[in-house]
Amino acid sequence: MRISFLFIFFGFLLSCEESPHSYVFSTEEKAQITNSLQNVFDKNEMMGMSLILLSNGQVAWEGYFGKANHTLDVPVDHNTMYRVASIAKVVTTTALLQLVERELVSLDRDVSDYLGWTLEHPKFPEIPITLKLILNHRSGIQDGEKYRDFADDMTQDRLDIRELFQPSGAYYTEDMFMKYAPGEYFSYANSTWGIVASVIEKVSGQRFDAYCRTNIFEPLGISAEFNVTAIKNIESLAILYRTADGKWTAQKDDYKEEKPASKAYPEYKLGQNGLLFGPQGDLRISARDLSVILLLLQQKGSYNKVEILEEDSVNLMLESHWQYNGSNGNTWDNLFRSYGLGIHQSTNAPSGDIIFPDRQMLGHLGLAYGLVATMFFDFEYNSGLVFITNGKKGPFEIAENSAFFQVEADVFEALFPYLKQYERAIGLVD
Repeated sequence: MRISFLFIFFGFLLSCEESPHSYVFSTEEKAQITNSLQNVFDKNEMMGMSLILLSNGQVAWEGYFGKANHTLDVPVDHNTMYRVASIAKVVTTTALLQLVERELVSLDRDVSDYLGWTLEHPKFPEIPITLKLILNHRSGIQDGEKYRDFADDMTQDRLDIRELFQPSGAYYTEDMFMKYAPGEYFSYANSTWGIVASVIEKVSGQRFDAYCRTNIFEPLGISAEFNVTAIKNIESLAILYRTADGKWTAQKDDYKEEKPASKAYPEYKLGQNGLLFGPQGDLRISARDLSVILLLLQQKGSYNKVEILEEDSVNLMLESHWQYNGSNGNTWDNLFRSYGLGIHQSTNAPSGDIIFPDRQMLGHLGLAYGLVATMFFDFEYNSGLVFITNGKKGPFEIAENSAFFQVEADVFEALFPYLKQYERAIGLVD
């Protein structure tokens, strides 16, 4: 049975600069695109899906499929907000770089100087752990076996993040640190982003969620939150699903139209635990507003004449600070081959990190609780893609000739011909 969908195409630009060339797909072409994506949606048996395709700095196509809430039969639409998992790291990096611009923090200084306690690799205490290494996943830290326990207990027990990272801590395990020295090896980690957020709180004097709201989201005019209790319309949240015994089972954000209690307990001290509001993955945002974050970076730090980052900061964020040489990192089966500061870089390695075959792209992925999300863009064509699904039946499987999941590879393959068609129509390609 086909699941109902909502398709939207809007004529205004998300870019702050008007494109010298514009093109609108015909009614027939829009129907063809919608049908292609409906086939992808049906094949992968997804719960819901949001998609935005950009070319030349403007929206070429936007569509919504399926359900945000299975029980209440709520459809996905342009207002649907998702917990986009690790795409949150892009925003967290943006927040930190703002403070670097204000000379309140340095990326190359020992992070212990800002934390007020010592964070060091037990095997290599003489090598400083810096924020740059953390943002680039080369700090020598990994997510140890008690990281998940810490995340589960931290709010109720009002834990200090030192309990996870210092050898005397109740949640510390030896596997929090790898055998590699800081700077030697790329290993994707989530726990370290609590260190980043702790530093943001310490040097800014604001709680992490409040800092991002007042310095990024509000100036951009978007609805996005790290703090669920601050979301005005809790019913706009997509529930994240997996299936158990063939039945859809809610995994995250099933608040039944009631906001959860705040994680911010009264005696919380700034910097005590930067993981509290999930700088590594707890951002809630719609696909449309995520496109604004994409365009902010594509336009080198400004959107609608509002500067969020200086161009030099964006360039530093987007440049490669690690490239795989065959032995210097864990690539997750060819998915990670180059990484900036909070930014994943595709290299188009054969059977690897290919999004669109004729261009290398910058952005990030998200995966958690049944959600898969993708946000990537390039500079040569000023193209971009936002794809989010809040669940599919059965497990996500890696595509045969790609490091991405099959559902992502199917989306990329379905959209690419229409992206090229759009680019030919506006004269970007022959």
